Amino acid sequence: MRGLKELLPLMIAVAIVVVLLLSWIRTGAQHLAHKRAAAVAPPRTSSANTFVVVAPGGPAGGPITPMAVGLPPAPSTPDARLRQLTVALLMYTSDYNDKLPPMNDPIRFEFALLPYVRQQNVFIDPVNKTRFGINASLSLKSLNAIQNRSTTIVFYQQKPDQRTKKRWVAFLDGSVKLLDEKQWQRLSRASGISPPSKTTSNTRRRGKK
Repeated sequence: MRGLKELLPLMIAVAIVVVLLLSWIRTGAQHLAHKRAAAVAPPRTSSANTFVVVAPGGPAGGPITPMAVGLPPAPSTPDARLRQLTVALLMYTSDYNDKLPPMNDPIRFEFALLPYVRQQNVFIDPVNKTRFGINASLSLKSLNAIQNRSTTIVFYQQKPDQRTKKRWVAFLDGSVKLLDEKQWQRLSRASGISPPSKTTSNTRRRGKK
């Protein structure tokens, strides 16, 4: 009886070790099974966090090619896409102390805004099938240093509509408007885009002749 009492603590310790060992073996087996299942299962995609990589093959302003799918479709009209871009841009600035993203490189700009638009085709003008123009003069500037945001163009259609001769543009305050050629010439210069004037273009054509 006395010998049994002396062995009892040892037996309890052995039992505890056995239970812990069995638990460890079971946990390891489950982990290994999950790892094997993940290796053979197809990757899950979610429209909320799946981004499209842009092929940087063409020149700035040229067509861009999505290299992945799985995102919801973008709005079908240029004004709706421009409005979505401006909202995403303002969301970005609120996360980065009112500082605008790099805007002098379309590829870098799109990667900066992808987490906010989540639809890669938003960057494409559905009418001309090219990237929307970006005001590169605003690159990395602070919103607080920019006056007259309601008249500062940030995004724009690179070509006007052939029928109406007007183009959609987005302003830094989030508004989107349709401008005729005269308005575009005036506001684009004031915004720092500085498109070539008709006089300059005509002079170049005559020089070529």
